[in-house]
Amino acid sequence: MSNAIVDCEVFEEVAPTPSLLMQTGALVSQGGTTLTAGTYSFLTQLADLTAITKSPITITSIVWASNVVTVVTAAAHGIPSGDTVQGVISGSVPSGYDGTFPCTYVSSTSFTYPLASNPGTETTAGFFELNAVPELTAMGNTFFGQGAVQGVYVYELGPGTPAQGVALLSTYIASPTLRFYRYLCPMEWDTEPTAVTLAKQYESTTSKVYFHQTTTLATYSTWTTLPIKSMYLTMQSPSAPSAEFSAAADFYQMLATSPGPVSLVAPLSFRYVSGVTPYSALTGPQITAATTAGLNWIGTGAEGGISNTLIINGQYGDLNPFNYWYSVDWAQVQCDLNLSNYIINGSNSPTNPVYFDQPGINGGQKVLQQTINNGIAFGMINAGATVTAVPFSTYVAANPGDYSIGRYAGYAVTIVPKRGFKKIVFYITA
Repeated sequence: MSNAIVDCEVFEEVAPTPSLLMQTGALVSQGGTTLTAGTYSFLTQLADLTAITKSPITITSIVWASNVVTVVTAAAHGIPSGDTVQGVISGSVPSGYDGTFPCTYVSSTSFTYPLASNPGTETTAGFFELNAVPELTAMGNTFFGQGAVQGVYVYELGPGTPAQGVALLSTYIASPTLRFYRYLCPMEWDTEPTAVTLAKQYESTTSKVYFHQTTTLATYSTWTTLPIKSMYLTMQSPSAPSAEFSAAADFYQMLATSPGPVSLVAPLSFRYVSGVTPYSALTGPQITAATTAGLNWIGTGAEGGISNTLIINGQYGDLNPFNYWYSVDWAQVQCDLNLSNYIINGSNSPTNPVYFDQPGINGGQKVLQQTINNGIAFGMINAGATVTAVPFSTYVAANPGDYSIGRYAGYAVTIVPKRGFKKIVFYITA
């Protein structure tokens, strides 16, 4: 038996661990890495990607006949049986064999690809790699070319056709081991109909899944027949080098957004980016059509006397700017996190428990209002957003069954996300 005059008991209140969902994204690979299909790896620098990128495979023979080239490789080439996928031939002599082609499986160490003209007899066979390898490298080059404050995952689907890749990603998103907020998709998915179907599955206002797709002037209508909220489309300049993946610049900027009292959420349109080629060949009518369709591209700040490259439009397929859905998602994530934390801690505090009564409702309202106030202070929500709460007695009288199951659905708030300027008109009278 203790002789202490005073016994002190301590009850712990645990603050919420910040959610990192909105800073979590994946570069989607279809056979570009040594990772097992269906797995992912976190990258903090380009060297992390280089370490898991597949090496080129030595070609032992390459022969042209009747507009078809037959290639034999020293090791398994990785093209799935029965498939035709994009592959890259390099280092061959004659160099007419080199390039990116649709390669069709023949055996585990041989494949064919179409070639209209005969380059001549091979004297140096060169190397082969799936197109996913240089494409993934280009993603990494451009992504990490924006800075070093943001990491990213690479998610490996395994080699295959675009349709097979979309199907695998769809299955993963439906039951993920790690939730990704954004996916940077392969260029080949631009003309894959099932990719459009996948994006349309995440149109809900509560969905927090976004896809980044490179498109072109000739193909973007596939995506824009109906506005797609979950799709961010980027047109890459035709003059961009093969080591560049322009969409990765926007991708980085979105993931690197980290709201705080001294790090407000700036508009995405006109935000500076590095190591990307401006799409300077666009005509006035093309710019108007692409903007109306919800497309994005790289431009410069020349109109403002600035030579930096920057993002043009920064909008989703439904024409809402990045800030709009980012603010809505942030409010959902943070309100869920903080209100849940309030209830859990209230169930572990004998001195200040949270009950389904008026004080309990008032406490939750206070938590939610503080969260929304943070959204205002962090540059996401316009001032004036007030959380309302139906009084306990009024709510229970109107919803008697909810009290017996501990359900309260009486909180509400209207938020207006902040937007940046896109066009300014001024008048001069002389």
